[in-house]
Amino acid sequence: MSSEASHGGRGPDGILFNGIDSSLGKGASWRAVERRVLLSKLQDLERRARRLEYLETRLRDLSHEVQLLNRLGEVTHAIHNASDLPRLFNAVLQHALDILRADCGSVLLYESESDELVIAKACGPNHVPPEGTRVPASQGVAGHVVRHRQAVHVADIAKDGRFPVRDSGRYATGSFLSVPVQENGTFLGVLSVADRRDRSPFTTHDLRLAVAIARELAVAVGRIRQFESAQDFQRQFVSKLAHELRNPLDGALRFINLTLADHHPEERRRRYLMASKQGLERLTGIVNSLTGLSRSIRAADEEVQVNDLLRQAIVLQEGKAEQRGIGVEPDLEDGLPPVQGGAGLFQVFTNLVSNAYDAMEAGGGTLRVSSRREGDAIVVQVSDTGCGMDPEAMARLFVPFFTTKPPGKGMGLGLGVCREILGRLHGRIEAASTPGKGTTFTVTVPCVPAQEAVRL
Repeated sequence: MSSEASHGGRGPDGILFNGIDSSLGKGASWRAVERRVLLSKLQDLERRARRLEYLETRLRDLSHEVQLLNRLGEVTHAIHNASDLPRLFNAVLQHALDILRADCGSVLLYESESDELVIAKACGPNHVPPEGTRVPASQGVAGHVVRHRQAVHVADIAKDGRFPVRDSGRYATGSFLSVPVQENGTFLGVLSVADRRDRSPFTTHDLRLAVAIARELAVAVGRIRQFESAQDFQRQFVSKLAHELRNPLDGALRFINLTLADHHPEERRRRYLMASKQGLERLTGIVNSLTGLSRSIRAADEEVQVNDLLRQAIVLQEGKAEQRGIGVEPDLEDGLPPVQGGAGLFQVFTNLVSNAYDAMEAGGGTLRVSSRREGDAIVVQVSDTGCGMDPEAMARLFVPFFTTKPPGKGMGLGLGVCREILGRLHGRIEAASTPGKGTTFTVTVPCVPAQEAVRL
């Protein structure tokens, strides 16, 4: 074989080409590899750029979330610093409109008895309804929240088949957020906002913010209402405490005045002094008992005879019976075992006797007081033939500060305290009444077990 054959052929011009062709092929292959490497690196850079862009976007979102959380913290602080409901509603609405960038909003309180929503606060550029306006709880977006107890997000009410479209100049857009205000299953009302300032629809993120604000509002409403209720109770308790103290104090003073009169025999004067002493002792016991209601002090646990307490309660107020011509008919069973209660039970019996006399204030009538044993309990009944009570009054009889007496004649604290005292003694009090015929109170108190009874 010739050398030409061994090294390749020649071209038409006699030029050797095999070696040149091989060299060119290798160069093209390297360029292709380089292109692939460069393309891979470019793609990797693009992925990194997209990742950086995503992280930058996420960082902006997180920064926005942090700002919103800080704003929510400010809202929470403002909400829980509000000292009354008007300030609370104003603070909540102003912050809600600011955070959600809305022009219109309202806080509506729900009244279950009338099934109405009452506007507690409303804000907006046009046609703002006054506070106290009532609207049926079955209408509109807020009404939907009342019925379903769920938040409502309306992007465009014209395209939302749940609600009829109303031609109203009150709102600039058809986008609404309306969320329930409720705590521990108790529905309190509705927080609503409308018209974002950029005229775009509200988002699901906006809805979550509104729900968070409504949740804080519900907690604050419950706190303020509880505080106001406690304040009201305290004011009434302080002003009406005299109702619990008047009976023994009046009795003691009456007997002291009778004692000072020279024309009474010595024996009667001595009896008056003893009754005065007992009244003052009972006054101290009542104060201790009332203190025990809040401090759990068992100030009235001494064992006593029910009949002794009943006789003392009758004697203490015998002046009322004499002045009004009321007959007293005691029917006290002998040999009753002792009970626990002391000053507390005396307070109960004194209140019942006093209320019976007041029910017969017009004059005449009969007070019947009886005691008997039924099983392991002592049953006491105090009955009058006075004016009686209707079913509505009976339903509220033991509610603190409720009274059927005219102003200045009754404080409405006595029967509520009586039930509290008997509850601590594991007893009970019941009432039956007929208008125009009279009322009977039945008190049941457990006996002291025989092995625990002491000699009185």
